[in-house]
Amino acid sequence: MRALMNLAIEPAVQLFEVSALVVITPSQRAVKRVLRVLADTPVGAVRIVRDRYPRSRSHEVLACHQMPGGMAWA
Repeated sequence: MRALMNLAIEPAVQLFEVSALVVITPSQRAVKRVLRVLADTPVGAVRIVRDRYPRSRSHEVLACHQMPGGMAWA
């Protein structure tokens, strides 16, 4: 499983699925992507997506999953 995480923003405690419109250059078209993000809160998950894709828009948290066994990375 590949997931975004940024420990400088938040610890990786829960798995979130975040939907975002990402602008692709040079055509300037927007593509809807669903990204898996390891974060502590939904707001932190959106911040991590914005950090990775600065030109993204329309962020929406679709789901939140607990880490198996209650373990957290970081």
